[in-house]
Amino acid sequence: MRDHDKAAEDKKTLIQKSPKYALAVWAKENELSPEIIQEKREIALRLAIEGIADGSIDSLDGVESPLSRKIQAHHGVDLFEMNRNWVETAQAWKCPCCDRGKFEISRIGGKRQILAKLVEHHDHMADALKAAFNKVFVVSGTDKPTSTGLALIERMAPAFSAYPPVLICEDCNNADAAAKKIISNAGRKIEWQSFSIGQIRRFIIIREHAPHSIDVAKFLELWGLVRPAYVARMNLVYEVAKAAVLQDYWFERYQGEAMAVPTLSNGFQRYNGLELVSGEALVREMAKSTVKHLSNYSRWRTEEQRPGDKPPPNFLVIIESLPGCARMWAELADSWKCPVCERSKYEVVSYKKGKISFHTHLPTLHSPAWKSQGHICMGCFNVVAAMKRELEKGHGIKVGFTFDSITPDELRVIIHARPHSPHLVDAEMAKALMNKWQLR
Repeated sequence: MRDHDKAAEDKKTLIQKSPKYALAVWAKENELSPEIIQEKREIALRLAIEGIADGSIDSLDGVESPLSRKIQAHHGVDLFEMNRNWVETAQAWKCPCCDRGKFEISRIGGKRQILAKLVEHHDHMADALKAAFNKVFVVSGTDKPTSTGLALIERMAPAFSAYPPVLICEDCNNADAAAKKIISNAGRKIEWQSFSIGQIRRFIIIREHAPHSIDVAKFLELWGLVRPAYVARMNLVYEVAKAAVLQDYWFERYQGEAMAVPTLSNGFQRYNGLELVSGEALVREMAKSTVKHLSNYSRWRTEEQRPGDKPPPNFLVIIESLPGCARMWAELADSWKCPVCERSKYEVVSYKKGKISFHTHLPTLHSPAWKSQGHICMGCFNVVAAMKRELEKGHGIKVGFTFDSITPDELRVIIHARPHSPHLVDAEMAKALMNKWQLR
């Protein structure tokens, strides 16, 4: 208790001495010196290196790891040429392209060194857009500079990428470059094409401790399939670059050096002790003494939702193009009907504001009344979830699991199902169910 009282007294004295800067003073008095921080870092580094060497840390790698010793023994060579990605990945890492582990990837280089390199493989659309950006100036001969064009193409680049960056072995990355040379040597320029790991896997000949060879026939077959998409992308890239250069109204940069979103959580003025304060925790504490707008959690039963539209004839290809919807559609038989509202798969398809969707939900096994129901449509689930939300947030009634709020039979009584639309809810019956809960 004495220590607690002394700390409280010290805090009180600190605030009295400098109420405006109490946090800053406290933070200054308790900050770690750069020397101490550096010392801790050096100790951590030493222990990490020791852990890699003795095998207790296998999420990292190094020249003295058990794996490296195995590799040295296999090749009969001690000297490594090892890059950062190799060091910072686990010893059990496998290349997602050729599926070789680090042991199989290791090989002897031209200077009798062990090559141990992993590289980040990425698409080159950002470079393609910047090249097209410059080309438009030359081709168009415009004498008007653009202040927003470069910002536009920098934001657009990820949209044109055929795949996200991925870590692969150097041999797979080199195989990508070697394959492109086959096309370039034939007189066709494909400067910005880069093959995905799934595509590279189709034309490489994989060996342990050796660079990949190219199966030329398989590569040319693949290129025949890929080329139309590459041409289409490059045409789109040029059109975007042309718009960026010649139509200077796409993007507005904020003037000056001011932070656009100057909040604590976004890093604004996180110093003088505020770097130790959580923005989320601060807001939570302030909320205890402020007025909060109360949401109307009863809208699900008091307001009628607008009906959806009839889906277009090719609705299914749209569903199959949306991974989540496609999975839900495929896992249900064509004859499936929602066990609560009895709508068919087609009737459950939603078409609202030009957007097609198909979603179902599997009730939890923890709610006894729902154990035998199987998948239900999202329309039914939305009513269940809305009822639980009103009970808990609107009336402070603890429900437990979502499906504990209502039984399947009770749900059938309060809803009227409509094809391609949210359910209509009987306001009086829903209110009676709510009252039933409140009387418990």
